[in-house]
Amino acid sequence: MTTPQDPYSNPPGWTDPYSDLTNISGDDPLPPMEPPTTPPAQPPGSPLLTGLIIGLLLVALSVAVFQLLKNDDGATAVGTTTTTADGTETTTTDGDPTTTTSDDSSTTTTPPSADPYPPVEPPIPVEKQKMITDGMRINDNDIPDIVFGTDAETAIGRLVASFGDATADNGWQVSTGAFGVCAGDLERVVIFGTYAAVVTKPGGQEIYNGYRQDLTYAEDITHEAAKLETLSGLRVGDTVEQLQEIYSGETVSFSVDPKLGSVYLIEGSTSGNLLLWGPVQGENPSDRIIGIYAPDVCNR
Repeated sequence: MTTPQDPYSNPPGWTDPYSDLTNISGDDPLPPMEPPTTPPAQPPGSPLLTGLIIGLLLVALSVAVFQLLKNDDGATAVGTTTTTADGTETTTTDGDPTTTTSDDSSTTTTPPSADPYPPVEPPIPVEKQKMITDGMRINDNDIPDIVFGTDAETAIGRLVASFGDATADNGWQVSTGAFGVCAGDLERVVIFGTYAAVVTKPGGQEIYNGYRQDLTYAEDITHEAAKLETLSGLRVGDTVEQLQEIYSGETVSFSVDPKLGSVYLIEGSTSGNLLLWGPVQGENPSDRIIGIYAPDVCNR
């Protein structure tokens, strides 16, 4: 082996520091390198977190689509609402009708039309017609009594045949309570001189359901109906003294009605039930009976 020569003229004793290195001219193999290391894998993601992120994305997408459809071209749907007499509301939006029912009790009902009642023969003489608590007693074996609940066409038709055409007919209207029908119910009052026949329509059926005989209903008190009397014989125009004599077996009392003023009441002495009542001039024996009324429809 030859002694290495110092190409740089180093002092004696110099040694080549690279003499022990492997020849890297290409003849010797390369020294082994450090084994490669695999980078640590990323920890698995949380399923809950991933689901939450996806859910938020879906919500955001849904809101965006909803706003896009709602504000399409910046237009707002305009609805048209129609309310019928029975409280039903129909709302139409872009041709799509939606029907709802309103609970508004103030909704008014249009009263039905009222055709005149035709006469029902035969005519009944006024002396055979007697006012009673529940209608009209007919003193004729061939003609039934006209009691409350009789269909109006028959009951009013008999009155038309007996007294002629009605002197007044208010047609169907919503009651205010003036004729004893409960306020808000349908009523029809057909007047013959001094006699007002009250017709109601429960369940859609027209029935004779009350009466009021009153001197103030007729300008001409010579009308045939003014001769009507009760079964016991009381007529409008009679005095308080006559009233008390005729109904001496019953309880007669006096009171004040907020609408009519002084009124009398005839009640059964045993039952205590109201039989008849009506307006009166006062309580003095000479005061006159102005009206004879059946018990009100609303209080029966």
